[in-house]
Amino acid sequence: MSATAASISLRYPNVLDYAGYIAFHLACLAAFWTGVTWTDLALCAVCYVTRMFGLMAGYHRYFAHRAFRTSRAVQFLLALLGTIGVQKGVLWWASTHRHHHRYSDTEFDLHSPIHRSFLYSHSGWFLDKKNRATDLSRVPDLARYPELIWLDRWDLVPITLFALLIWLGLGVRGLVWGFFISTVLLWHAIHAIGSFGHRFGGYRRFATTDNSRNKWFLAIVLLGEGWHNNHHFYPASARHGFVWWEYDIAYWLVRLMERLGLVWDVRVPPEHLRLGDDPLAQAQVRAFEQWLMDLRLALAQRLTLAGADAMSQQAVEMRLDAFGQRAVDQIVRDPEQLRGSFAELRCDLAIHDDLLDSELMNRVRGCAFAHFLTGRAA
Repeated sequence: MSATAASISLRYPNVLDYAGYIAFHLACLAAFWTGVTWTDLALCAVCYVTRMFGLMAGYHRYFAHRAFRTSRAVQFLLALLGTIGVQKGVLWWASTHRHHHRYSDTEFDLHSPIHRSFLYSHSGWFLDKKNRATDLSRVPDLARYPELIWLDRWDLVPITLFALLIWLGLGVRGLVWGFFISTVLLWHAIHAIGSFGHRFGGYRRFATTDNSRNKWFLAIVLLGEGWHNNHHFYPASARHGFVWWEYDIAYWLVRLMERLGLVWDVRVPPEHLRLGDDPLAQAQVRAFEQWLMDLRLALAQRLTLAGADAMSQQAVEMRLDAFGQRAVDQIVRDPEQLRGSFAELRCDLAIHDDLLDSELMNRVRGCAFAHFLTGRAA
């Protein structure tokens, strides 16, 4: 990928983002003129649930976290279904969400309610022109597909066609309930994860370094995404409800797709991690994740000072992602396996810059896991 393809950003006044956002909300008031019937509510529910699945199973679990594998055709259909959910382009969504997980509830998080106002963490960040560009360097695995690039750049085309089809088939009444009202409900349900999902009540099964929380109500309106603490503990999992009573409709539908041969390699957390009932393991994982966060920030600073381009920086970020996911499992099950994973990380970082390996080894000194990482005492 060329350097000029590092990001996609449409140039237009930011007032248009706010105007469109407000217009959608105002359009919902037309329901007082059209009235409401059970058919209207059913249409709203179908459009909501269908597009929510495209966003939560597609945009989130597949594109952002690669929690399962699928064919190129189904990949495009998931992207298209998510796109008509009016949550911006698929690559933009995956890019910003990956960044959120890497720096969750730190000052670098795009929408943490810990460091920003509640309203900004809910919807303000979504409208902020600073976050408008799609950073393709964060999603190199997805940016190699021209059809996804096109969907990300021209997301308004399928959105407009979707609204037009509803209007032509069901008239103004259908447009109000099937498009505008269901879209506004989608927006606020999904944005609530960034605001309510990291504040106020709920419960935390896992001692993650952020403030993510499990909430039953969010799980209902988000087809299982409300078990947010579970998700932040094991982001690569296609399953967010870790015990039988944590309902996860999106996961059940992904499993159905697996049985139909549409998806495969569905990832779930190992049994010994899923229940989170070992206090010692919890403390070990939290200590490791804090160390990894500090390492991530130190390497990012080193790369910035060295003048590294965005692609190089994101390549390092993705290697840290892969190492961190494996290490969480290994710390609990068999810490001796950490040495092999750490050796792979060192080799990967050395490819980019010997100084990164030097920074890495400096960070290992004094680390509680130094013996397992390197075979030597801290």
